[in-house]
Amino acid sequence: MIEKNGLSGLLCAALVVAISGCSSVPGIVVDESNGGRPRSWAPDFLDPMLKQPTPTAEATDGVEGSDAFVPRLIPVTPQLLREQAAQRQMLDSEVKGLIGLQQPTAYRIGPQDVLNVLVWDHPELSNPMGNFQDIQNMGRLVREDGTIFFPYVGVLQVSGKTVEEVRREIETRIAPYIQSPQVDVRVVGFRSKKVYVTGEVDKPGIVPVTDVPMTVMDAINLAGGFDKERADQRTAYLTRNGQRQILDILALYSSSQGNVLLQDGDVLYVPNNTQNKVFILGEVEKQRAVMMDQGRLTLAEALSGAEGMNLTTADTRGIYVIRAVPTALADGTPGSVQADIYQLDLRDASALVLADAFQLQPRDLVYVSSSGLVRWNRVVQQILPTITTLFQTDRLFFNR
Repeated sequence: MIEKNGLSGLLCAALVVAISGCSSVPGIVVDESNGGRPRSWAPDFLDPMLKQPTPTAEATDGVEGSDAFVPRLIPVTPQLLREQAAQRQMLDSEVKGLIGLQQPTAYRIGPQDVLNVLVWDHPELSNPMGNFQDIQNMGRLVREDGTIFFPYVGVLQVSGKTVEEVRREIETRIAPYIQSPQVDVRVVGFRSKKVYVTGEVDKPGIVPVTDVPMTVMDAINLAGGFDKERADQRTAYLTRNGQRQILDILALYSSSQGNVLLQDGDVLYVPNNTQNKVFILGEVEKQRAVMMDQGRLTLAEALSGAEGMNLTTADTRGIYVIRAVPTALADGTPGSVQADIYQLDLRDASALVLADAFQLQPRDLVYVSSSGLVRWNRVVQQILPTITTLFQTDRLFFNR
């Protein structure tokens, strides 16, 4: 009888050790201790299992190159959404300022351009080879040194000049030979200036710069438009004079000011959309990666893309958006990646309005936490085989 009681005590002791020895519950637990909010319900003796130690800012302050991971917990509130809207407006203002500095300028002639010079009532000057030529063959090719030859004028430097400047100079220099000359100059072949459009467009390649100012969207359209399946239709990279600039195409359009003018030698790169994903995890009907539509996706749209929350297991107080935040050390080198964790409480259905207004960013992780009761049941499921084994052992030795 003593042996039986001893084994029963052993059974109880094993149960206590199994419970108290757990360092974490199954699944993912988001630490909210730095947010000052109560956790989801769980039995009192299970609460220590849910507390994950988080390094404090003081513990890592001043430690150069520290890899301590200190996330910030930020509640999603109307105030936060107003701040985000203000940041987007500030970005729009910056875009407007950028565009405002770029006024269209007159086209300046360069080597390899083809000019057509017309002197009215003097076809022997305008087209000495006769009328049976196309307009480009009638034109005069600008040489590599930037000059052309014209009767009564001789060699004329035209590179770097506008069409109007060339017209006036020719008119002035032939005036001694022709009474009241009327001269017209046009560029009929634009060959000297070009931009390069690469990446996820239908026809990547060279796009000539003409006397019509070319914008970012003009260049993309001339390259056949976006690749509808693979192109990131929000972001483009503009390289000018060795400096790369990130362009937010949607911000350019929302500013209602047009978009950036391109210059000779610019390289415009349209990236693919593999980075434009948001990952939906946790207590949802279908965990998956959701593609952003033209670089935009709200939290409500993301949850809908995962077929909604599993209301039998989800803790609607814990809807989290986890966003990586790159950091830099004092010398400017990249530091460890930190995280901002945005929490939305959806116990009140009206909070779905906030979810629809909260804009996600590429590579965000949306996590729907499980309720305390569900986590407790999962702990029981893990320790139940051990309890069953001990119980069967007890019966085997003492209840034959």
